[in-house]
Amino acid sequence: MDKRIIRNYLFGTFLITYIMWGSIFAANQIGYLKYGTPISMILFVIGGNAPPIIAYVVLKKEHLISGFKEFLREAFAIKQKPRFYAVLIAFLVLYFGVPALMQGISTGAELYIGFLCIPLMIIFGGLEELGWRYILQPALEIQFSFGIATSLTACIWSVWHLPLFFITGTVQKNLSFGLFTIMVLGMSFALATIFYISKSIWLCILFHSMTNALASSWIIEESIKIKGLTSLSMIILSFLIIIYYKKKMDIHMMNKLEV
Repeated sequence: MDKRIIRNYLFGTFLITYIMWGSIFAANQIGYLKYGTPISMILFVIGGNAPPIIAYVVLKKEHLISGFKEFLREAFAIKQKPRFYAVLIAFLVLYFGVPALMQGISTGAELYIGFLCIPLMIIFGGLEELGWRYILQPALEIQFSFGIATSLTACIWSVWHLPLFFITGTVQKNLSFGLFTIMVLGMSFALATIFYISKSIWLCILFHSMTNALASSWIIEESIKIKGLTSLSMIILSFLIIIYYKKKMDIHMMNKLEV
């Protein structure tokens, strides 16, 4: 993927999202389109799904996919090796486990509600991965190291969410953008690692959806210490897995050459 693809993806994604979410914010200032009303939610969903929409347009235009069916097959390729699901669970345990160990989690909705919300969160978040991890991350890795590419993706991903912090009624309105960005950095390393070793965008969609859904049951405290250490733990695990995976691949290649 070349720079043109990155440029087209980012331009289209930010344009649609910022127009949709910006319209909600602007209308709010004069008492219209309050968050939760039908029209505002339509604009909200369209803006939130700009990443997969533009991802499909860009991939189709560049002849990197044959059509919508192939796009859906990639997105929902549920059959993956158990070890890849194990990595996903390991990152999920860190995401909620580190704050829990630091007594930085409070209970929200019943846990079963969180699990029931996972399919819904595929639409309200998970499908973003078709843009961020399926297009942007691999494209940046061609030009930069894994760590730099992931950090850049995290920064862009975080800024993309920015309008939500100004819309009354959203979850983000009551959060710190700085602390949000810290967690996004850790999540980006987790997601980039999952995709790097598995090449499965479905696993990224699932991980993103699970963190969003379960966050309604396990509410992480707004603390720089808690969120900083949580993010750091995911980054450390990410590098350990990548180092192990690269060594394993090197050994495999050497054995193949010897044969």
